[in-house]
Amino acid sequence: MNREERLRNLILDRYVSLRQFAQKAGIPYSSLMTLLTRGIGGASFDTIMSICRALEVSPFEV
Repeated sequence: MNREERLRNLILDRYVSLRQFAQKAGIPYSSLMTLLTRGIGGASFDTIMSICRALEVSPFEV
């Protein structure tokens, strides 16, 4: 399982939908979907930190 799959599973374990999570994290839904399909490597630091804060995990766990 790659990082994107782990992240998607972690989000869906805690939230009803990816859209709901994006709203909670304060990031655009389209950015989250791009990140999950194209890879975390191209995402901005701020976006990753917003995701990690919303999931209450360390960036190193993702």
